[in-house]
Amino acid sequence: MKTLVNYVVQDAKGHKHESEILEITSPPHTYSPEPPVCEVMKWAEKKQNELPAGQKLIVMSMFKI
Repeated sequence: MKTLVNYVVQDAKGHKHESEILEITSPPHTYSPEPPVCEVMKWAEKKQNELPAGQKLIVMSMFKI
């Protein structure tokens, strides 16, 4: 399953909008129209840990595609 995540990285100097398409493993017969929020939040936490000190990642939206 693919999920489009739109997010903002901000620090004291400003912010920038970015997006990324995540490939998330799901059961073969998943029919929910909702994106897998739990998996996206795990990704966001990992991405936040990769950012330099003073920068903050804010998830703006997510869409199952």
